[in-house]
Amino acid sequence: MPILGNGQGSDLSFDWGVNAAILFGRQKARTQHSTAAQYHSPGVGLLGNRNPGRVPVYHHPTDAPAYYSTRDRNVTVPNVGGFAGMSFRYDNAKVSFGYRADFFFGAMDGGIDARRTYDRNFYGPFANISIGLGG
Repeated sequence: MPILGNGQGSDLSFDWGVNAAILFGRQKARTQHSTAAQYHSPGVGLLGNRNPGRVPVYHHPTDAPAYYSTRDRNVTVPNVGGFAGMSFRYDNAKVSFGYRADFFFGAMDGGIDARRTYDRNFYGPFANISIGLGG
């Protein structure tokens, strides 16, 4: 939408747009779980002892293949987004700046022992410089 200018040599305009999409693909997750526990004996470590009596009680092995979990499935991820900004055009050059956002719903599998979906969002300011070769 033009704001200032005559449309022939240079102009200042307000730019905006919206988008929507559906992404189809495979979602894969490989997780590894480990636990460890320590017991602190309150009587040990007194009188200047720098090692305060921490005794390992339990350690679950982290490199055993049986403790890996792998998930692989087909997913459909909806996406919506948009942008708003200003642009200045002069002959064959254009400078634009503004703010853009894209939202992907349920795009990430972040669960450890079971599937749990999370959204993935990208947003922030942008700047663009375009130079055209005119003839």
